[in-house]
Amino acid sequence: MKRWISSAVLSACAATLPCHADESLTLPKEEFEQMLGSYQLVLKDYVGTADSKKLLTEAIRGMLSSLDPHSRYLDKDDLEDLERIHSGAYVGIGVGVEMLNGQVLVRDVAENGPADKAGIRAGDSIVAIDGAPLFGLRDNQIARRMHGEPGTSVEVTLAKRGNTPLRTLSIPRITMHENTVTVQRLEGNIARIRITEFGGGTAAELVAALRQLDGPRRVEGIVLDLRNNPGGLLPAAVAVAGAFLPQGAVVFSSTGRLPESNSKVTVSPRFFGTPDTKVAYDQLPAFAQTVPLAVLVNGSSASAAELLAGAIQDHGRGKIVGARTYGKGSIQAVFPLSDESAIKLTIARYFTPNGREVQAQGIEPDVEVAQAEHKDGDDNLLFREADMANHLPASSVSADAETRASERPVAEDSKVFGSASDRALQAALAQLHPAAPSGQALGSVWRGISALFRTNDS
Repeated sequence: MKRWISSAVLSACAATLPCHADESLTLPKEEFEQMLGSYQLVLKDYVGTADSKKLLTEAIRGMLSSLDPHSRYLDKDDLEDLERIHSGAYVGIGVGVEMLNGQVLVRDVAENGPADKAGIRAGDSIVAIDGAPLFGLRDNQIARRMHGEPGTSVEVTLAKRGNTPLRTLSIPRITMHENTVTVQRLEGNIARIRITEFGGGTAAELVAALRQLDGPRRVEGIVLDLRNNPGGLLPAAVAVAGAFLPQGAVVFSSTGRLPESNSKVTVSPRFFGTPDTKVAYDQLPAFAQTVPLAVLVNGSSASAAELLAGAIQDHGRGKIVGARTYGKGSIQAVFPLSDESAIKLTIARYFTPNGREVQAQGIEPDVEVAQAEHKDGDDNLLFREADMANHLPASSVSADAETRASERPVAEDSKVFGSASDRALQAALAQLHPAAPSGQALGSVWRGISALFRTNDS
């Protein structure tokens, strides 16, 4: 589960690191001599014992961290974390973190997980874990401290939003097996389908949900809820797009320096990833291609979620409702090294089918809804890609777009989603039933709460 470990990874495709120097590259002789001299000086004159391998590893780490927030060196533990991301299971408390200006901020919280039940919310700041401060640690190192054995507990010290004292919570670790798709039937024969992230099983879960919504009581409209979705596996997002877009429709295009980075990805089983996803897609009910659709997004909808929203918007398949999205429009590849480590490198930017760039800008909704309000003295603001240090700038952007991209979003509690006070959902329902009074739409949401079910409950 990627989002509980570190920042979102759109793609983790394996590649091979070049084993010989590229003759077309000019090496900076003076700088290399300076680095070699520094390395020799440390080994010779440092007062303690310097680990030569660690020195070189940290040099690689520093080189990559200077590029953008998503390029990094991966050690053996990082690669094991990446494997857990793809497997969809890990032991922890269900919280994802990212760094901003030296603060460890909670980016997202797994619904009904231990952290959620303990009261941790997006926008909270973590200042210590098991009593140890977090200064100088990377986000994946911090996440790893919250992992452990099932049944053990971890103490998390929080600075809650607003001017409140520090608070330390003892939170049990459990094995997290989270379904990524949930369904809520609403009155008016509408269904709300929420996708919390894009994992290896997401497409199959979505197809199962759509099959439940087919039949004699087939729904007449779907609200696809991508709020607080930090992204995930790229093929899973493409497969989800294929549920609502026709075969051959462009989902996104990408540009980069590698030949394979310059491509158009379409709705096609060859882009769906795993064989299980392709099998699930064959069982997709036909009504999904034509059912009226609205899509909910917010400032925490990132990467693959933005890619999906942009594709639906550009093809005119449904209205996008909510707030401007996070703005992560880059693709990473993992290049294995020879010692159980690897380099994760940003290799491409992606664009919507109509050529709009997402990086550092996000997706602008068709219908903007302010779900939560920022109050003076209440530090409940999150951040976007454009706020990250060394973020990859947009290749071309207007002054107005730069200003909009720098506006920090208000944290939204997922417990509000689908409730009577869910203003964004009310606006989405109005798009599906434009003639219905707003109060009637909201009442339908509230009366439909009891119909909430998970896709594996059938």
